[in-house]
Amino acid sequence: MKDLSDRHVRAVAADHTAPHSYFVFADGRLLRVAAGSTQAEPVVDVPNILEVGRGTGDGRLEGKPLEVRLYVHGPWVCVTERFGTNAALINTADRTVRELTRADYHSDVSSYSIGFVERAGRTLLIAQTEWNRLDVFDAGTGANLTEREVYIRDSGLHDADGATVYDRHNYIDYFHSLLHVSPDTGHFLSNGWVWSPVDVVRVFSTEAFLTDFEKTSVTVSTAFGYNWDRPATFIDDHTFVLALDADDENDKDTEDEDAPYRQLAFFDIPDLSSATDAPDWLEPRALVDCEVFARNQYGEVKGELHYDPESGHLIAQTDGDGAYILSLEGEVVTHLPDLSLASPPSHGDFGSRSGGSGGWSYAARHRTFHRWADGSGIEERPLPGVGRR
Repeated sequence: MKDLSDRHVRAVAADHTAPHSYFVFADGRLLRVAAGSTQAEPVVDVPNILEVGRGTGDGRLEGKPLEVRLYVHGPWVCVTERFGTNAALINTADRTVRELTRADYHSDVSSYSIGFVERAGRTLLIAQTEWNRLDVFDAGTGANLTEREVYIRDSGLHDADGATVYDRHNYIDYFHSLLHVSPDTGHFLSNGWVWSPVDVVRVFSTEAFLTDFEKTSVTVSTAFGYNWDRPATFIDDHTFVLALDADDENDKDTEDEDAPYRQLAFFDIPDLSSATDAPDWLEPRALVDCEVFARNQYGEVKGELHYDPESGHLIAQTDGDGAYILSLEGEVVTHLPDLSLASPPSHGDFGSRSGGSGGWSYAARHRTFHRWADGSGIEERPLPGVGRR
């Protein structure tokens, strides 16, 4: 066992296989620890995960602490440098490690894209390999299931205005960032951006992506600003929710200047089984009045959204104002003011403030808030009773 009472724990995530059990990352190592204890069982060393930024992005993270994130799916744990270029996939059952990397192009402002899906009895890992490319790997074998040629090149032709015409193959101008996967893993979102820059959420069918890749996506019609990695969550296999900024065009159906600010947008995913099935834009099915996410000086919302299927409520975690339990109509059911996020950086905040004591995370599978408290280990708070659907 390893005593972590005087160590800097850089990331925490709930163990899916057992309640009150957690994975933590400290001193370049993945460990497993029980709630209320600082005695941790080492799982495996992960030497490719860096402590500080080095030689990536535009140099803004040089020498600064890197935020580490853990993604857990059954016995699998993926460790990432959120704004770095390194990751590692770990099988905690046999303690094998497979190192991963993504190419560095503005990695210091784009979160490392990671998601797990299940297909035909196999666990697959969606992982970012280029700024504008995701690949799907068989978690067990490491085989890349989406090998393809990707290019953009001068065709030698010009359009009627004299501009160069480019040949494109499997190429999109899009920076992937945080991924959100549906409960049945049949769909996923990329919470990313495009130049100039502006945030753009793209929606994918997992099956379509496996054969036709990025071109199968559909773009969400709202949430255009400078705020990628905005709060988002799935509430069922075909419905997701986004939190919108104050200046998003969510009141475009009215000219009333006093119209309410509708913070939550609900979207239904259409059939995306092939690239030809995808509409040009995905419009919201509903816009809901709600203001649980405070807006910063730019009108942006920061935080996380989760869904509790047992009660049918949303859990909104904020940076500084605690957590809220909401109905799907935007009504605040419960406010938990002492359960604020760990204040991880957004793409505009360089250097990690996460880890250590103070900030809380939410484990939807176990319906539990948790944090690492220096000197005493994992502290837990159950989701308060809010009734069942």
